[in-house]
Amino acid sequence: MAYGENPTVDAVAHGLHNRLEAHEIELRVIFADFRKPGWPGTANDAFRVGVSAGVDAVVVWLVTPGEPAEGVAEARSQGIPVITLERPRFSVDASVVWPNFNHGVYMAQHLATLLDPGARVAVIGGPEVVDDTELVLGLVHGVTGAGLQLVNDPWLPQYRNITDVATGGKEAALSVLNDYPGLDGLIPFNDETMLGTVEALRKVGRLGEPKMVSRNGSPWAVQAVLDGVTHGTWDIEPLRIGEMLADLVIRQLVHGRNLDGLCQSSPIGRMITPELAKSWVPWNERGAWGPLHEGL
Repeated sequence: MAYGENPTVDAVAHGLHNRLEAHEIELRVIFADFRKPGWPGTANDAFRVGVSAGVDAVVVWLVTPGEPAEGVAEARSQGIPVITLERPRFSVDASVVWPNFNHGVYMAQHLATLLDPGARVAVIGGPEVVDDTELVLGLVHGVTGAGLQLVNDPWLPQYRNITDVATGGKEAALSVLNDYPGLDGLIPFNDETMLGTVEALRKVGRLGEPKMVSRNGSPWAVQAVLDGVTHGTWDIEPLRIGEMLADLVIRQLVHGRNLDGLCQSSPIGRMITPELAKSWVPWNERGAWGPLHEGL
């Protein structure tokens, strides 16, 4: 996704950039948007551009566990290490994975503390992206396991934000609100979807009615918690995720260590409640936030 479309994606990139820069490793960024025509071919092409330019390593955010297999194989055949965010089904040098399922369970459990047993809850799902799919699985398990009533099927297209931005969240939320009046709780799968959901609730005059939590811990979501519009956002520590990716690159390039497919988990994070939101430090104040160099 292009810079500026999703603050969590940007924060991961800044964490990666900051840690690499501290070791005098230059980061260049190429975007291959999974929502646009030509993907995953565009992702494979991005690898070929990197190989031709003679990069020393590639870090890729996986959309699905099966792609971009061709580009990764070509890079590694040239001796270029590949580090991935999420673990693929093909061979790479190392991966950082998110505990997405756990996030979903803990989000639902927090929401349950705000509602009566058996309360009616809807979940707004996301696109066909590996981390979002795992998150929704955790949400469904967490909602039912916490004794709440899940009223909708978050896998149906009308209840999913396949765009991963606020406008798509508003559209999906309007479908949920139209089909399920009188909701007690609402879980948009991420903060961008939550922003659209807030607009949908405002449009139908129901803002403040359902208790609502979301994931990522983005600055706008924390502000929504402070404003009393939502009741929590799960901070996934995206800067730390970027730093962990960078550390794997550094181990390979600087220290010459063969990582042999090592897979590490990012921190689980925490729910930013109204109390914690008061002391929450914005991502761009946790480290340098300089411009990223796009293209090779």
